[in-house]
Amino acid sequence: MRPLLRALEVLSVLELVSVAVLLVNLATVHVDGVASALGPAHGALYLAVAVTALLGQGLLLRTRLLALVPVLGGVLTLVNVRREARR
Repeated sequence: MRPLLRALEVLSVLELVSVAVLLVNLATVHVDGVASALGPAHGALYLAVAVTALLGQGLLLRTRLLALVPVLGGVLTLVNVRREARR
């Protein structure tokens, strides 16, 4: 797998995990410390996925645009990165 695709895959998984933890926290106990710690980390991961996808060489337009979708961007990018790795 190309290094760019690997980096996008790792960043997408991390973003997906961070948004899942934030949503579970919101739906259950809503601990303010979790939101305070993971909120900025999730934002940074979202931006890292978006910037990496936009500036990466040789990615499909679909992968670039779907990386910008809030909340689902990590999942959509992960799916598209795996499709690109197979081609």
